[in-house]
Amino acid sequence: MLGINRGRAQPRANRSWPFAGMDLADSKRKSNIVGKILFVVTLTTLCIILLQQSSSFSSSTAFSHREPGVTHVLVTGGAGYIGSHAALRLLNDYYRVTIVDNLSRGNLGAVKILQGLYPDPGRLQFIYADLGDAKAVNKIFAENAFDAVIHFAAVAYVGESTLEPLRYYHNITANTLTVLEAMAAHRVKTLIYSSTCATYGEPEKMPITEDTPQVPINPYGKAKKMAEDIILDFSRNSDMAVMILRYFNVIGSDPGGRLGEAPRPELREHGRISGACFDAAAGTISGLKVHI
Repeated sequence: MLGINRGRAQPRANRSWPFAGMDLADSKRKSNIVGKILFVVTLTTLCIILLQQSSSFSSSTAFSHREPGVTHVLVTGGAGYIGSHAALRLLNDYYRVTIVDNLSRGNLGAVKILQGLYPDPGRLQFIYADLGDAKAVNKIFAENAFDAVIHFAAVAYVGESTLEPLRYYHNITANTLTVLEAMAAHRVKTLIYSSTCATYGEPEKMPITEDTPQVPINPYGKAKKMAEDIILDFSRNSDMAVMILRYFNVIGSDPGGRLGEAPRPELREHGRISGACFDAAAGTISGLKVHI
């Protein structure tokens, strides 16, 4: 009996085999999980390395630090009509240029032309961003070492401004304030502001001079005048150097025919050419000419 009992005891030891099998399965599961984790970590590391090597992410690009003898200019609205011509001139004069544009009115084709003309690293970069996003604007200033700003970005149709005045006050006045605050926070001390002759309204005397009163009569002119006032008020109590440009019916293309105005079809009905331009063409205003 004792022998039989001992014989039966042997298989009982074998009953632990299924549990040993479960331990082996658990071990395989753990091994698979660890393998997946390692794969994800490796993939993430590779992505970070690739991002760091890209010109838009790297903190060591030419755009992120200052170089002796090189002036880095931020051109807002640089994909637009006047902005793209200004960027072309800056690049031709060996400035380093960053264009920021949300392409709501700008032309990506103009940016591509500039990139084709100046493909060398450290000459030109394009950043797609909306100046109405204060966080995005501050991030751009934090990641780039700007020496100066030329602020062109704006909606710019008198007729449209009478139909959508709030849009114009937000896009022109509020966005200019955002740019100005970012400049102050990041100690960028040179600003050229692109304004408009619409700030003069309908002057009583011609020709218009620097002393002509600014009495805008439409939301576009009023929004620009408000932006001018904000800039001038800030500059009086800071060391920021400011220049304000007011344009009169800018038309045409660059001499090489590479850049020009290409308004969207739905905006052409609003027009940018004022009555003064047609008067000049008719010869009713002495000393003014229209070159076609």
